[in-house]
Amino acid sequence: MPGFREAVEAYERAMHAFCLSGLLPVLAPALGLPRDWFAPHFRQPTTFLRLLHYPPQAVDAPADAFGSAPHTDYGFITLLAQDERGGLEVRRHDGTWLAAPPIEGTWVVNVADMLSRWTNGRWQSTPHRVKNLSGGDRYSCPYFFDMSMDSIVEVLPTCQPAKMPSVRYGDYLIERLDKNYAYRKHSVA
Repeated sequence: MPGFREAVEAYERAMHAFCLSGLLPVLAPALGLPRDWFAPHFRQPTTFLRLLHYPPQAVDAPADAFGSAPHTDYGFITLLAQDERGGLEVRRHDGTWLAAPPIEGTWVVNVADMLSRWTNGRWQSTPHRVKNLSGGDRYSCPYFFDMSMDSIVEVLPTCQPAKMPSVRYGDYLIERLDKNYAYRKHSVA
């Protein structure tokens, strides 16, 4: 489509700039850290922009039918622009699901696994899923903003004592991808 690539690339650049200059300097003080604390971990951020379409599901679909099965995001933080149809659900501590209805002009912000690890679980990577029972097509545009692949993630000094070991983000990401996507499994000869 004419102009589509340019629009997507402009959106990606804007999200990248927002995360670096608007989001990181706000998150660090919220954790009792200097505003620039995260900067060295994002010298070469790992980012993914996905444009997702969820066809409608039948209202009487089985309980295990999903547009996106329950999962947590792997990296630092996810910003989600979604359409007006809804369908995103977040799992509560008691195991029940809470709808996250879209609010015009806002993004959903998900803490991902590495930010949860950095905060020693103070900020949790919450399982979420999509069930499109709206009767129409659903579109969403998640932007995954993650640290550099070589970044070592260890519990922050303000979130001690550590309950989790340190991990290199790139190793964690590859492990999760290999675990969750069967086509990535390598046969051993």
